[in-house]
Amino acid sequence: MATSWVVLFLVGILSLTSQFDIIRAQGKPEYTLAFLGPAAASEIPTRLAVEWESAFKVAVEVENAIPGRPYRLSPFEQESDCDWQQAYHGADVIAKLDPQTYAPVIGVVGPACSGAAMSSSSVVKTKNISMVSFAATAEPISADREWFDNLFRTVYSDKYQGQAIAASIAKLNMTAVTILHTKQYYSMNLAQNINESVNGAIPVNVVMLENSENSTIDFVQLQTVMDGLDPNNFVILCLHPQGAHDAFGYLNAQGRLDTPWWYFGTDGVTALDPEDEDPAIVTKLIGEIGVAPFGGDYSNDSACQNYWDYWKAAEYPGLPAQGMAQSRSYTPYLLDAVKLYFQACDILWRANTNITALNVWNTLKGGIPAFRGCTGWVAIDPLTGSRNTVVQPPVYDLVSFAQLDWEPKGRIENSQFLTLQPLQRPTTVTPGSSGKKSKTGAVVGAVFGVLIVAGLLIGGFMLWKKKQDNYYNPTSFVRTMH
Repeated sequence: MATSWVVLFLVGILSLTSQFDIIRAQGKPEYTLAFLGPAAASEIPTRLAVEWESAFKVAVEVENAIPGRPYRLSPFEQESDCDWQQAYHGADVIAKLDPQTYAPVIGVVGPACSGAAMSSSSVVKTKNISMVSFAATAEPISADREWFDNLFRTVYSDKYQGQAIAASIAKLNMTAVTILHTKQYYSMNLAQNINESVNGAIPVNVVMLENSENSTIDFVQLQTVMDGLDPNNFVILCLHPQGAHDAFGYLNAQGRLDTPWWYFGTDGVTALDPEDEDPAIVTKLIGEIGVAPFGGDYSNDSACQNYWDYWKAAEYPGLPAQGMAQSRSYTPYLLDAVKLYFQACDILWRANTNITALNVWNTLKGGIPAFRGCTGWVAIDPLTGSRNTVVQPPVYDLVSFAQLDWEPKGRIENSQFLTLQPLQRPTTVTPGSSGKKSKTGAVVGAVFGVLIVAGLLIGGFMLWKKKQDNYYNPTSFVRTMH
C-alpha cells in the first residue's frame, strides 16, 4: 500500500528520481521500444533533432508511469538521419540487439523521413518488428502495402498535405505558381501530389532542381529558373530543411530575397530553424508563408499537457516554446506514435496474449480503437497503415515566418480553411534594392487585397468605392478572413 502511494505521488509531481527502479522492483515484464531519430546537424535542424529525442523519452516515461499498467517499455535510441543507408544500418542494429542485454524489441518509432522509413522497415521486418513513423509522409507507404505492411504512421500522407497546399493556392488566389523540388523521395512525391491536387485549376510549373557535383542544389540552374519568373509568381519549395537552407543562402547571395517573389514553404521548409540561419537571412524571410503539420492538441482540453508538464519538470532539452502553441515540428505526432505502441500492448495484455513483436504488429494491422492523442483522435486505417482520416480529418496550419519561429496564421481542415489571419507580404529593403514589395504595390488575389485601380476609373463606381474604403488597408496585402 505504501509503495503504491509512493508511485502515485511520484507520478503526480512528475519526478524522474526513482520511477523505473520502483517498476523493476515490482517485477513488471519489460520490453524494448526503439527510436530511429535523426542526428543533430544532419538534414534535420539541430534543435529539432534534440526536440524529438527528448519527446521520445518523455512519452515513454509518462506512459510507463500510468497507474495500473502491468508492464514497462524500455527506450532504446539509434540514429538514422534522413539517409536511407544510415537508417538501414540503424535498423540493423535494432534487429540484432543482444537478448542477453536488452529486453525483447516490440516495435520502432520513426524514422522521420520517408526514404529512411522505407529502407529500414524491410530490415526489422525480418524479425517481425513493426515501425510507426511520426513524419514519413510519402504516399507510396500507404499505396504499396505489400512492401510496407509493417510500416505505420500517425501522420497524414502527402496526398493530404498536397490538398492543403492546393486549398491555399485557391484561397490566396494564386494565379502563377512554380513548384521547385529535388530528386529526394519526399520532395519529388510531394511536388507530384500538389500538382495532382491543383488538378489544372491554374497552370503549375514544376521544376526539378538537379544536384551539382557536391550533391547540393545546382545553384546555376536555380538562378536560371528564378530569372525566368514573374515577380508575382509564388514559388512553392518542396525541399528538406537542409535543401531549403542551402537554397535560401544562395538566393540571398544573389539578391533573390530582396525581390518581390513570395516563397511558400512545405513542411520540410517550415522546419527551417531561425536559430540555425544567418540573422540577415532570417530578417529577409520574415513574412514568408507555408503549410506545416498541425501543432498538437486538437481540442481545448489539452491531451498533450501531461507531456509538456513532465518535459518541463524533467528539464529535458528542446521543450517547444509555449508547449502546443508552437510545436509545429511533428513532435505531437511522435508522442502519439509512442502512445500507439502502449495502446497495442494494453490490448494484448487485457486479452491475456503475450506481448511480442509479431503480436504487436498484428494488433496494429487489425486496427486499434481510436484514442485521444495530441493530434486529435488517433486511429490507423488497416488497409493503408496510415492515419485514419475518417476518425480525424487531416489538419494543417498555414504559418508565417517570424523572427524566432513559424507562427500560425490559419487552420486548414479537410482541405478547407477554418480561419485565416491577415498576411503581410515581406517588405525587407536592402541598400540599393527596391525591396520585396513591388513599387506598384501589386496585390496577389482577393485575399491579399483588391487592385484598387480598374473600378476607380469609372465614375459610377465612385460612391461604391467610398463605402468600401473601410474594408481595405493600403499598407497590408491581406484582410482578415473566416
